[in-house]
Amino acid sequence: MKKLSAVVLSLMLCVSMSFAARGGSSSSTSSSQKKSSSSSSSSNGSFGIGYSKANFNQAVSGVNGAPDLSFDEIAGRYWFDDKFAIDVQLGFGSGDATSRFLIGGKVVGNVLTINNLNIYFFGGLAFGSFTLKGNGRDQDASVFSINGGVGAEYYVLPCLSVLTEMGIRYISLKPDGGNSFDDFGVYADWLPQAGVRFYFK
Repeated sequence: MKKLSAVVLSLMLCVSMSFAARGGSSSSTSSSQKKSSSSSSSSNGSFGIGYSKANFNQAVSGVNGAPDLSFDEIAGRYWFDDKFAIDVQLGFGSGDATSRFLIGGKVVGNVLTINNLNIYFFGGLAFGSFTLKGNGRDQDASVFSINGGVGAEYYVLPCLSVLTEMGIRYISLKPDGGNSFDDFGVYADWLPQAGVRFYFK
């Protein structure tokens, strides 16, 4: 909850700065500036890095004693041009109760740009593993996910975007020496799941 509050607070601040900057510009150049901002933010080798969160808890929904299968991730997006990008996510951590690792990627195809908003299709997959520690032994498990759908990336500032995505996803969770859990269905991600990207020119 604290993470979400911090993200929302920082976004509110960025939105305020964005509107203040737009208000100060002349009306004759505002539309062209918006167009160039959105285009330059998603073209010619621009790279964005930020945060996302992968949530696989639906795979073990209703299972007693199921672990928390959400992974905090460092996320990067690289635009080759106005139409094509790749996403890479990396999450890991270790503690007294669990250790976890996740790597994933997406192919992104932009289909529509409206001012500061990009609408895109995507397809991706992720592989991960985690270890539950305690009760005298460790329990290892692996997770695999494949997904696809449609997303939106809004440039709050020319160098800062927020994302939301929805689509269909298949999740397979396989404990070592145990029965696997599978889930297939519709999902929707917004903040903080889909995440934030800060772009470098």
